[in-house]
Amino acid sequence: MSDYKKRLTITLAQNVHDDLDKIAKEKGLSKSALLTIAFEEYKKGQKNA
Repeated sequence: MSDYKKRLTITLAQNVHDDLDKIAKEKGLSKSALLTIAFEEYKKGQKNA
C-alpha cells in the first residue's frame, strides 16, 4: 500500500457503521485500514473472476 493517502468522506447506514466499528476494534485496526484491506481483497477477487 502507498504511504500517500487521500481523505474520503462516505455515508453508511447505522448498522453498517456499527459493524465496521466493531470488527475494526476486534481486529485492532482503524476503520480506514479495515476498509482498505477489504477493498484490496475485493480487487483480488475481481481479477480471479
